[in-house]
Amino acid sequence: MQVQEIVVEKIKVSSHKRIRKNLGDIESLKDSIRKYGLFHPIVVNQDYELLAGARRLEAVKQLGWNTVPAIILDVNSKKDKFEIEVEENMLRKEFTVEEIQEMIKRKRKIIRGNIFVRFIRFLKRIIEWLKNLFS
Repeated sequence: MQVQEIVVEKIKVSSHKRIRKNLGDIESLKDSIRKYGLFHPIVVNQDYELLAGARRLEAVKQLGWNTVPAIILDVNSKKDKFEIEVEENMLRKEFTVEEIQEMIKRKRKIIRGNIFVRFIRFLKRIIEWLKNLFS
């Protein structure tokens, strides 16, 4: 399985055949792609029919990309196309509460540990002190 760059305009999306109709918040996905790039390629068949990655495709379209990384699968049957879409959207494991708490803890540690952030906080305290001194 290889990832290839394909022209966005060639990709066919049959919205009436797709299970997911509401793509949700595309803005945050666009922000992520803008900042870090596209982590996972979309999936199409050899006729460039979209099999998986409707949200990613919509985000890159809105970002003005001309090409998108894609995995091209040799899939033709309605059953296989359907199963690929279902697998893409269902077989994910959501974060547990404990994992989310750990993410928050690490993020706070990273932010607090950043010397620049600490310096800015120090400057703010000095400015506050000076304001209080001269008021």
